[in-house]
Amino acid sequence: MGSFQGKTYNTPEEAEAFVDETIQAHKVVMFTKRFSPYCYKARSAFKSIKVECVEILLTGRPDCQIIQDALLKKTDARTVPRVFVNGKCIGGGNETKALNEQGRLEQIVLGQQAEE
Repeated sequence: MGSFQGKTYNTPEEAEAFVDETIQAHKVVMFTKRFSPYCYKARSAFKSIKVECVEILLTGRPDCQIIQDALLKKTDARTVPRVFVNGKCIGGGNETKALNEQGRLEQIVLGQQAEE
């Protein structure tokens, strides 16, 4: 997998700040792991509507667990992917795929429809 070369977060507060800042800075953010079929579902959904998203790959990060704990605190789930659009968690791979199949994902990205 190789070694992670970026900044790591050592405390829950640092991880929570990283998650919050990342979500606020980008329209679409996915926290993912390599080889996850659920992450693939989410990636495919966004590719199908030609929407770029920032992907935070947790695989190989020494702070993976602490970031997932921050996601748990924020979304009540620590599984990946955790997908955020316009600052709001829309769920994981199955939820993102379902929204796309319903024709709602693009509307949510464009801010035209609130996620129910």
